[in-house]
Amino acid sequence: MGPVSVVSLLSLPVIAVLLISFHDESGAVDTRNRLSGLRTRETLASREAWDAAHAWMRRPMRILAAVLAVAAGLSVAGDLVLDLPEAAVLPICLPQTALLIGGLLFVCRRANRVAAQVNERIRG
Repeated sequence: MGPVSVVSLLSLPVIAVLLISFHDESGAVDTRNRLSGLRTRETLASREAWDAAHAWMRRPMRILAAVLAVAAGLSVAGDLVLDLPEAAVLPICLPQTALLIGGLLFVCRRANRVAAQVNERIRG
């Protein structure tokens, strides 16, 4: 097992963490104080803003997790099937990291805007 496989397999816990904040879809538990989630001034301002932001995030985060899982799977398969040189580690692993960080920033920024809109309606 090469370094590409190791790095790709180490991304699996990250993919699981992306989905933690959505495990309780009943709304019975106030997750603002107990679980992971988007903790910004806007989302923590009210329960409604928190719920709206995380309801909006549910689908994009699942898509992001699926895309990351596919990328990790393809990297592991490529590493096992092909004899990748060490020079291929960086060009394969950096895009996965950029996809994770860029995807998270994009989704979280949009969700924060959703929370801000809810807070404005409440104050409004």
